[in-house]
Order: sequence, then C-alpha cells, then structure tokens
Amino acid sequence: MELINIKNIYKSYGVNDSKVEALKGVSLKINKGELVAIIGASGSGKSTLLNIIGCIDKPSVGEYFLLGEDINKSSERELSKIRNTKIGFVLQYFGLVSSYTVYENIELPLIYSKAKNKKEKINNILEKLKISDKKEKLPSELSGGQNQRVAIGRALINDPEIILADEPTGALDKKTSNQVMDLLKGLNEEGKTVIIVTHDDNVANRCDRIIKIEDGIIKGEKINEKKD
Repeated sequence: MELINIKNIYKSYGVNDSKVEALKGVSLKINKGELVAIIGASGSGKSTLLNIIGCIDKPSVGEYFLLGEDINKSSERELSKIRNTKIGFVLQYFGLVSSYTVYENIELPLIYSKAKNKKEKINNILEKLKISDKKEKLPSELSGGQNQRVAIGRALINDPEIILADEPTGALDKKTSNQVMDLLKGLNEEGKTVIIVTHDDNVANRCDRIIKIEDGIIKGEKINEKKD
C-alpha cells in the first residue's frame, strides 16, 4: 500500500543572491511497512526532505500525498493533527525537555489528547523500552542511549503509522547505536513505516531500502536483501 508519494518537489530558502535550492525536483514513493534510509552528506537536502515528509515544512513547488491526502492543501490545524497522530519524530540530540522527567517527556504529545488510559499507555511504553525504572529521572541523569529510548517512547505514544528519525544514532557510540537500530527495526517489524536520515553506512545497511541524495537531487537507490 502506497503511504507517501512525493512528486517533483523543489524547496528553496532566501531570495536573490542569498537564495538556496535545498531540493531540486525530488520524486519519491514509500510503501506502508518499509524501513528506508535516506543518506547524504551534510547540506545534501536529506533533512529538508524529512521535514517535508513530516509536514513540518512545505515544498516551494511540487506535490506531496500522504495516504492519498494532498498535504499542500491541508490547513495548519490539519497539519498539526497529522504530526501529532500519524507521525512520530526521533531526533539526533533527543529533543527532550530538560526539566521534565522521563515520564513527563513521554507524556508531552498526550497533553492535548482526549485519549483514555494515558497513564497505562505511558507505563506500557516505558516497559516496552525497558526504562520503567527511569521514569522519575531527568534527561541529565541518563545515558545517551537511555535518552534516545525516551525520545522513541515520546514518538510512539500516539501510536503513529510513521516514525521519522533524523540521525538517531549520530550522538551515540557504536554499541548504543546498534541497540537503537534494534529498537527501530523491531518497530518496523511490528508494522510501523520507519524512515531514517543518516550518514552512517552501518545504519543504512540495516534498512530495506537506501535512497541517496546529493545536492538536493536523488542520485539513486539500493534495495538491501532481507537479513535475519
């Protein structure tokens, strides 16, 4: 089932002499349940592409369909709802609120939610990610890997269909990076569509498909053989 369909997207910032073309005619399809890596050097446009997929930014030119919906026609209120219910974000430096506990950070997306059994949902996530014993700790009291687990927990709390991870292992050592990738692969195996922006070949090679972007243009892609 086609989940994401991006057609001939351009994205520019600034005007006149300061104008920067971040994306130059990118077209891309991603099916439900895929585990995809987007690779490229710093400044290649990969994070810009992820922000457009995540409805954080809109293209200057081009079309974006998410589950058949024309995202370019969505209001800010509709985009906010999509970001809160259909998409979970995992960032390189975790993006946690330093003065909030682990429990409170995971709870954040639920603040304006009418979901029932919030406490049960949070405790289930804490248990799933093996950080139940850390729920009263602050981010400063945790290791990098533990903080990334909290960030993943926050991304999962509204049970989104899509997980977008921007350099999720960039601030971690190799062992912890592998543990975080194990988690993301496990979520994919449970049915989540996972899209990872990375410059790490080891991370990319654990994905089903690798999309290479250079200077705002998709230069090619590779299908990895299923392992395990």
